[in-house]
Amino acid sequence: MTTHDHDHHAHGPTVAPWSLRCPECGEPARPVPPRRWPLDGFASRPAASHHDGTPLCPVPDPNGSQPADPIGAPARLTMWQAVRQSWRMHPDWTVADHLAWLDDEAYDTGTLTGDPAEVVGRWLAEHRRTAPVASPTNGPRVYMVAGGDMVTVFDSAEPARIMAVTMTGANLEPVTRCLTEAQWEQAHAVLRSQLPHLTVTDARPTRAAGAS
Repeated sequence: MTTHDHDHHAHGPTVAPWSLRCPECGEPARPVPPRRWPLDGFASRPAASHHDGTPLCPVPDPNGSQPADPIGAPARLTMWQAVRQSWRMHPDWTVADHLAWLDDEAYDTGTLTGDPAEVVGRWLAEHRRTAPVASPTNGPRVYMVAGGDMVTVFDSAEPARIMAVTMTGANLEPVTRCLTEAQWEQAHAVLRSQLPHLTVTDARPTRAAGAS
């Protein structure tokens, strides 16, 4: 079993006990809307932002992602947030490692609905699935936008951004990713095999138009 580091500073930067912080990165937050909000006209500005004026880090949900809600520095993370944060710090941990860590941190996994190992395993799978993909630096890029029961790919960022804004206006809360061609081919295969109900559209001019 992996050796656990119980340093409480692992939950993020130390901030004043009366301040707010972003639950995802741990950086200080303020109860002021972000200075720039790309979805003006389609979605209201969040009520909080990082101290540099940017929106709080996005958090996934079943339909996409949205800026996190701030939490008070002394507030205890929910069990879901704790698992997400420990996974980000220790991506090699197994389900058993996370359960042992939660027990060490005095979280009551018995309050979970269902088998704790199954629940935490499902959370970890979702965290891995929704983890941001670094933009490729070499080779062609594929810009994927997913929302509702639709997935569309483009060969440039601008039409992908327009699609994401349109989906947001329709309350679909899209997820966007920049992938390599190989990553997209792999993702496409997974989508077709595991989520056959999705409509996948390739909007790249270099590819034959159509949905799958």
